[in-house]
Amino acid sequence: MLNYMKSEWYRQCNNRGLQITFLICLGLLVLMTAVLAFFGRQPGFAYASTGFALRGIYTSMSGIFPLTMVFAAFMENNSRTRQSPLKNSVAFGIPRSTIYLGKFLVQLLVCTGIFLILPAVLSLLSWLFLKHSNEGEWYYLVHSMIGGYPLCVFMLSVCFCFLFNIGNSMSGIIPIFVIVYILPKLFLLLGMKYPVFAEISQWCPVSMLDLYFDESGIHFYWDTPATLLRTYLAGLGGTLIFLFAGLYWLNRREIK
Repeated sequence: MLNYMKSEWYRQCNNRGLQITFLICLGLLVLMTAVLAFFGRQPGFAYASTGFALRGIYTSMSGIFPLTMVFAAFMENNSRTRQSPLKNSVAFGIPRSTIYLGKFLVQLLVCTGIFLILPAVLSLLSWLFLKHSNEGEWYYLVHSMIGGYPLCVFMLSVCFCFLFNIGNSMSGIIPIFVIVYILPKLFLLLGMKYPVFAEISQWCPVSMLDLYFDESGIHFYWDTPATLLRTYLAGLGGTLIFLFAGLYWLNRREIK
Protein backbone atom coordinates (compact mmCIF):
# COMPACT_ATOMS: atom_id res chain seq x y z
CA MET A 1 0.00 0.00 0.00
CA LEU A 2 2.87 2.37 0.76
CA ASN A 3 4.09 2.33 -2.85
CA TYR A 4 0.60 3.00 -4.13
CA MET A 5 0.22 5.88 -1.66
CA LYS A 6 3.51 7.37 -2.87
CA SER A 7 2.29 7.37 -6.46
CA GLU A 8 -1.05 8.83 -5.40
CA TRP A 9 0.72 11.51 -3.35
CA TYR A 10 2.76 12.46 -6.42
CA ARG A 11 -0.42 12.78 -8.48
CA GLN A 12 -2.08 15.01 -5.93
CA CYS A 13 1.03 17.18 -5.58
CA ASN A 14 0.82 17.78 -9.33
CA ASN A 15 -2.94 18.28 -9.34
CA ARG A 16 -3.41 21.61 -11.11
CA GLY A 17 -7.04 22.02 -10.10
CA LEU A 18 -6.23 21.37 -6.45
CA GLN A 19 -3.30 23.80 -6.56
CA ILE A 20 -5.39 26.55 -8.13
CA THR A 21 -8.22 26.10 -5.62
CA PHE A 22 -5.78 26.20 -2.71
CA LEU A 23 -4.08 29.31 -4.07
CA ILE A 24 -7.45 31.02 -4.54
CA CYS A 25 -8.28 30.34 -0.89
CA LEU A 26 -4.90 31.73 0.17
CA GLY A 27 -5.36 34.75 -2.07
CA LEU A 28 -8.76 35.50 -0.55
CA LEU A 29 -7.25 35.39 2.94
CA VAL A 30 -4.45 37.75 1.92
CA LEU A 31 -6.92 40.08 0.19
CA MET A 32 -9.22 40.16 3.20
CA THR A 33 -6.35 40.97 5.55
CA ALA A 34 -5.04 43.67 3.20
CA VAL A 35 -8.48 45.30 2.93
CA LEU A 36 -8.97 45.28 6.69
CA ALA A 37 -5.47 46.65 7.30
CA PHE A 38 -5.99 49.40 4.70
CA PHE A 39 -9.32 50.59 6.05
CA GLY A 40 -8.02 50.16 9.58
CA ARG A 41 -6.01 53.33 9.02
CA GLN A 42 -9.26 55.27 8.77
CA PRO A 43 -10.61 56.72 12.03
CA GLY A 44 -13.60 54.89 13.43
CA PHE A 45 -13.11 51.67 11.44
CA ALA A 46 -13.58 48.99 14.11
CA TYR A 47 -13.11 45.83 12.04
CA ALA A 48 -9.36 45.82 11.45
CA SER A 49 -8.73 43.43 14.32
CA THR A 50 -7.73 39.81 14.88
CA GLY A 51 -11.08 39.14 16.50
CA PHE A 52 -13.05 40.16 13.42
CA ALA A 53 -10.72 38.38 10.98
CA LEU A 54 -10.65 35.05 12.83
CA ARG A 55 -14.34 35.14 13.72
CA GLY A 56 -15.12 34.33 10.11
CA ILE A 57 -13.63 30.88 10.62
CA TYR A 58 -14.99 29.72 13.95
CA THR A 59 -18.46 31.21 13.48
CA SER A 60 -18.86 29.56 10.06
CA MET A 61 -18.12 25.94 10.91
CA SER A 62 -20.90 24.73 8.62
CA GLY A 63 -18.75 25.94 5.74
CA ILE A 64 -16.20 23.16 6.25
CA PHE A 65 -18.58 20.62 4.70
CA PRO A 66 -19.00 22.26 1.27
CA LEU A 67 -15.33 23.33 1.27
CA THR A 68 -14.27 19.74 1.97
CA MET A 69 -16.47 18.55 -0.88
CA VAL A 70 -14.87 21.05 -3.28
CA PHE A 71 -11.36 19.83 -2.47
CA ALA A 72 -12.46 16.18 -2.55
CA ALA A 73 -14.02 16.68 -5.98
CA PHE A 74 -10.81 18.18 -7.38
CA MET A 75 -8.68 15.37 -5.92
CA GLU A 76 -10.91 12.64 -7.27
CA ASN A 77 -11.26 14.34 -10.66
CA ASN A 78 -7.46 14.44 -10.91
CA SER A 79 -7.26 10.72 -10.17
CA ARG A 80 -9.76 9.92 -12.90
CA THR A 81 -8.19 12.09 -15.59
CA ARG A 82 -4.48 11.44 -15.01
CA GLN A 83 -4.40 8.01 -13.39
CA SER A 84 -4.41 4.81 -15.42
CA PRO A 85 -7.88 3.31 -15.55
CA LEU A 86 -8.89 1.43 -12.45
CA LYS A 87 -9.14 -1.83 -14.34
CA ASN A 88 -5.46 -1.57 -15.31
CA SER A 89 -4.45 -1.14 -11.67
CA VAL A 90 -6.50 -4.18 -10.74
CA ALA A 91 -5.06 -6.09 -13.70
CA PHE A 92 -1.55 -5.40 -12.41
CA GLY A 93 -2.48 -7.26 -9.25
CA ILE A 94 -3.11 -4.31 -6.92
CA PRO A 95 -5.90 -5.28 -4.51
CA ARG A 96 -8.98 -3.11 -4.65
CA SER A 97 -8.72 -2.52 -0.91
CA THR A 98 -5.20 -1.12 -1.40
CA ILE A 99 -6.41 1.21 -4.14
CA TYR A 100 -9.38 2.46 -2.16
CA LEU A 101 -7.73 2.86 1.24
CA GLY A 102 -4.48 4.18 -0.24
CA LYS A 103 -6.27 6.89 -2.18
CA PHE A 104 -8.40 7.84 0.81
CA LEU A 105 -5.43 8.11 3.18
CA VAL A 106 -3.58 10.38 0.75
CA GLN A 107 -6.65 12.58 0.35
CA LEU A 108 -6.97 12.65 4.13
CA LEU A 109 -3.37 13.86 4.43
CA VAL A 110 -3.99 16.56 1.83
CA CYS A 111 -7.20 17.75 3.48
CA THR A 112 -5.56 17.73 6.91
CA GLY A 113 -2.77 19.91 5.57
CA ILE A 114 -5.25 22.35 4.06
CA PHE A 115 -7.31 22.28 7.27
CA LEU A 116 -4.23 23.38 9.24
CA ILE A 117 -2.52 25.70 6.74
CA LEU A 118 -5.40 28.03 5.85
CA PRO A 119 -6.25 29.03 9.46
CA ALA A 120 -2.52 29.25 10.27
CA VAL A 121 -1.94 31.66 7.38
CA LEU A 122 -4.89 33.83 8.38
CA SER A 123 -3.73 33.80 12.01
CA LEU A 124 -0.22 34.89 11.03
CA LEU A 125 -1.42 37.66 8.72
CA SER A 126 -3.87 38.91 11.32
CA TRP A 127 -1.27 38.88 14.05
CA LEU A 128 1.20 40.81 11.89
CA PHE A 129 -1.02 43.42 10.29
CA LEU A 130 -4.18 43.83 12.37
CA LYS A 131 -4.93 45.14 15.82
CA HIS A 132 -4.88 42.47 18.51
CA SER A 133 -8.35 42.17 20.00
CA ASN A 134 -7.41 39.82 22.85
CA GLU A 135 -11.03 38.70 23.11
CA GLY A 136 -10.30 35.00 23.21
CA GLU A 137 -10.22 34.67 19.42
CA TRP A 138 -7.14 32.43 19.46
CA TYR A 139 -8.81 30.05 21.92
CA TYR A 140 -12.01 29.97 19.86
CA LEU A 141 -10.06 29.24 16.68
CA VAL A 142 -8.13 26.33 18.17
CA HIS A 143 -11.23 25.00 19.93
CA SER A 144 -13.26 25.11 16.72
CA MET A 145 -10.55 23.24 14.81
CA ILE A 146 -10.23 20.54 17.47
CA GLY A 147 -13.94 19.80 17.35
CA GLY A 148 -14.38 20.41 13.64
CA TYR A 149 -11.64 18.07 12.44
CA PRO A 150 -13.44 14.71 12.93
CA LEU A 151 -16.51 16.17 11.21
CA CYS A 152 -14.32 17.24 8.29
CA VAL A 153 -12.91 13.70 8.08
CA PHE A 154 -16.45 12.32 8.05
CA MET A 155 -17.42 14.60 5.17
CA LEU A 156 -14.34 13.54 3.24
CA SER A 157 -15.20 9.85 3.68
CA VAL A 158 -18.76 10.43 2.40
CA CYS A 159 -17.51 12.41 -0.60
CA PHE A 160 -14.85 9.83 -1.40
CA CYS A 161 -17.32 6.95 -1.15
CA PHE A 162 -19.59 8.39 -3.83
CA LEU A 163 -17.18 10.40 -5.98
CA PHE A 164 -14.79 7.45 -6.32
CA ASN A 165 -17.50 4.94 -7.18
CA ILE A 166 -19.77 7.19 -9.25
CA GLY A 167 -17.76 10.25 -10.29
CA ASN A 168 -18.13 14.01 -10.06
CA SER A 169 -21.46 14.07 -11.88
CA MET A 170 -24.71 15.07 -10.21
CA SER A 171 -25.42 11.38 -9.62
CA GLY A 172 -22.39 11.36 -7.34
CA ILE A 173 -23.04 14.71 -5.65
CA ILE A 174 -26.77 14.36 -4.91
CA PRO A 175 -26.39 11.34 -2.55
CA ILE A 176 -23.81 13.31 -0.55
CA PHE A 177 -26.27 16.14 0.06
CA VAL A 178 -29.05 13.69 0.89
CA ILE A 179 -26.97 11.80 3.48
CA VAL A 180 -25.24 14.79 5.04
CA TYR A 181 -28.03 17.39 5.05
CA ILE A 182 -31.45 15.95 4.23
CA LEU A 183 -31.47 12.74 6.28
CA PRO A 184 -30.71 14.56 9.58
CA LYS A 185 -33.64 16.91 8.89
CA LEU A 186 -35.93 13.95 8.21
CA PHE A 187 -34.79 12.25 11.41
CA LEU A 188 -35.49 15.46 13.31
CA LEU A 189 -39.02 15.66 11.89
CA LEU A 190 -39.70 12.01 12.66
CA GLY A 191 -38.30 12.61 16.13
CA MET A 192 -41.30 14.80 16.92
CA LYS A 193 -43.34 11.61 17.00
CA TYR A 194 -40.74 8.91 17.57
CA PRO A 195 -38.06 9.93 20.09
CA VAL A 196 -35.55 7.40 18.78
CA PHE A 197 -35.22 9.40 15.56
CA ALA A 198 -34.60 12.59 17.53
CA GLU A 199 -31.69 10.84 19.24
CA ILE A 200 -30.35 9.63 15.88
CA SER A 201 -30.50 13.17 14.49
CA GLN A 202 -28.36 14.37 17.39
CA TRP A 203 -25.63 11.93 16.31
CA CYS A 204 -25.57 13.26 12.74
CA PRO A 205 -22.37 15.32 12.23
CA VAL A 206 -24.14 18.24 10.57
CA SER A 207 -26.18 18.84 13.73
CA MET A 208 -22.93 19.26 15.68
CA LEU A 209 -21.82 22.30 13.70
CA ASP A 210 -24.28 24.65 15.37
CA LEU A 211 -23.10 27.26 17.84
CA TYR A 212 -24.70 29.99 19.88
CA PHE A 213 -23.75 33.28 21.51
CA ASP A 214 -24.50 34.75 24.90
CA GLU A 215 -22.98 37.34 27.18
CA SER A 216 -20.23 34.91 28.25
CA GLY A 217 -19.00 34.31 24.70
CA ILE A 218 -19.31 31.75 21.92
CA HIS A 219 -20.40 28.19 22.65
CA PHE A 220 -19.74 25.19 20.40
CA TYR A 221 -21.47 21.84 20.49
CA TRP A 222 -18.26 20.22 21.74
CA ASP A 223 -17.63 22.60 24.66
CA THR A 224 -17.73 19.84 27.29
CA PRO A 225 -15.56 16.68 27.39
CA ALA A 226 -18.69 14.53 26.93
CA THR A 227 -19.87 16.36 23.82
CA LEU A 228 -16.33 16.50 22.43
CA LEU A 229 -16.11 12.71 22.81
CA ARG A 230 -19.51 12.40 21.14
CA THR A 231 -18.27 14.56 18.26
CA TYR A 232 -15.26 12.32 17.70
CA LEU A 233 -17.35 9.15 17.98
CA ALA A 234 -19.86 10.47 15.44
CA GLY A 235 -17.22 11.81 13.05
CA LEU A 236 -14.78 8.92 13.13
CA GLY A 237 -17.51 6.29 13.49
CA GLY A 238 -19.26 7.67 10.42
CA THR A 239 -15.92 7.71 8.61
CA LEU A 240 -15.45 3.98 9.24
CA ILE A 241 -18.99 3.25 8.09
CA PHE A 242 -18.53 5.00 4.75
CA LEU A 243 -15.03 3.61 4.28
CA PHE A 244 -16.34 0.07 4.58
CA ALA A 245 -19.41 0.91 2.50
CA GLY A 246 -17.28 2.39 -0.28
CA LEU A 247 -14.86 -0.53 -0.22
CA TYR A 248 -17.73 -3.03 -0.32
CA TRP A 249 -19.24 -1.10 -3.23
CA LEU A 250 -15.93 -1.16 -5.09
CA ASN A 251 -15.49 -4.90 -4.55
CA ARG A 252 -19.01 -5.60 -5.81
CA ARG A 253 -19.06 -3.38 -8.84
CA GLU A 254 -17.83 -4.29 -12.31
CA ILE A 255 -14.70 -2.41 -13.33
CA LYS A 256 -15.00 -0.96 -16.83
